[in-house]
Amino acid sequence: MANNALILLIAFPIVGTIVAALMKPGAMVRSWALLVSVATLIASLVVLSGVMSGDSLSWGYDKPWANLPDLGFGVKLACDGVSVWLVLLTTLVTPLVILSVGKEIGEQPNGRWYYAWILLLMAALNGTFLAADGLLFYFFFELTLIPTLLLIGIWGGPERREAAGKFFIYTFAGSVFLLISLIYVASKAGSFEIAMLVDAGQHSLSSTELMWVGLGLLVGFLIKTPVFPLHTWQPLAYAEGPNAATVMLAAIMSKLGTYGLLRLTIPIAFTAPANNAWITEIVTVLCLISIVYGGLIAWVQKDMIRLMAYSSLSHLGLCVLAIFATSTLSLQGAVMYMLAHGLSTAAILLVIGMIAARTRTRNIDEMSGLFAKMPVLSSLLVLFVMASIGLPITSGFVGEFLSLQGVMNHYGLGVTIIAATGMVLGAIYMLHMVAKVGFGPLKAPEGSDLTDIGAREIGTLLPLAAAVLIVGITPTPILDSFKQDVATLAADWKPKADTNTGPTMDDIFGN
Repeated sequence: MANNALILLIAFPIVGTIVAALMKPGAMVRSWALLVSVATLIASLVVLSGVMSGDSLSWGYDKPWANLPDLGFGVKLACDGVSVWLVLLTTLVTPLVILSVGKEIGEQPNGRWYYAWILLLMAALNGTFLAADGLLFYFFFELTLIPTLLLIGIWGGPERREAAGKFFIYTFAGSVFLLISLIYVASKAGSFEIAMLVDAGQHSLSSTELMWVGLGLLVGFLIKTPVFPLHTWQPLAYAEGPNAATVMLAAIMSKLGTYGLLRLTIPIAFTAPANNAWITEIVTVLCLISIVYGGLIAWVQKDMIRLMAYSSLSHLGLCVLAIFATSTLSLQGAVMYMLAHGLSTAAILLVIGMIAARTRTRNIDEMSGLFAKMPVLSSLLVLFVMASIGLPITSGFVGEFLSLQGVMNHYGLGVTIIAATGMVLGAIYMLHMVAKVGFGPLKAPEGSDLTDIGAREIGTLLPLAAAVLIVGITPTPILDSFKQDVATLAADWKPKADTNTGPTMDDIFGN
């Protein structure tokens, strides 16, 4: 049953997209989108039960494609302990995002497309996390661009066109390098199946080939994450996108980059410490810059959404650093960090959206003392901020702790101290935001409605609050569910007797 549920995770939202696009404007569009997203969530829980029971989940369509040459491509899906939690994150956040959107959107002439694009984005995200074929992975990876671009470009803020254009140019350009690398490795492997691509990278590519393939994969995924200096599209896209798109972009789409690094980049091109060691050193430096730079810039932001954009840059810099540490411990931390960051970021951005809807501003200098008027919302915001900065018993603690421990074991004390400054800076700028908005004399723009959140908004935030606490209090079953998967990956990345030693200057310049 769980095997068949894999295709439902993609089929449900695609069918929902088509039906939503054909519906007449009205409140029923949101109800339909919510129904489809909840059905997809249920399918993901079925898949999760299969993974937790130890089953090997896969689904494939192996019939030949008529009138097409054999490209070594197949519609193959698979789910393990790593991908299942990212799928569950997607299927949990999406219905909450839909629930957070007011009914008035669906009543607009083009409002049905708003929900249609959210459902299509859900399908593309699930497809990327489940793809067992490199070309299928790339198809879904690229498909996420379309609904995100349209959500930002049509329903975004005053600078939405610039934000959408910058987002598209950066991510599409990175994807070109990604596609070239995948095609080249597939030509050596004779197949696009991810397992075959990894095998070809480990045994069939020369040091020069590994260098160029590794660079192509890195560019594609580091832009999507993003990591300094490939992040300049991020603050504008977050700030100008509608709240629904910003939540999906920050909480889930950013994980496409880290997941791609984990599933493709390092297994193919960084299978041993000697392979592309100089590139690894550059990535390490860029991650450390991202951690410190992102934290410092977040500290001085006035716009709460831009603050969250730079916060993500800092947090995911540590996540990428843990992935490149390539130990079972660091990979467990990185996967847990992806999940925890997605939960807390989605929750904080939803809270910011609720505050902005009431005050018509996101500038922390234009409001204060709101906690006295909004006790329920303020309590939830404090919980989510505590999770973001890694307070014990919240979801953020375990991921940060394991990631830093893995970084310490691999890189040593100096790198770990720099990486740990991200936690200190995170506490400073997040608590600064809470203090500015929540405490002090009451201040808000004229015409603000300072009523506390209602039943619909509480229903949007409570599942995330429960998830933050459950993951933080009982992380062991989650960690155990993917321990063997990351241990296998870490073992595959150990040096082999016939491993290439890396490129020389002659290899690089072809002399």
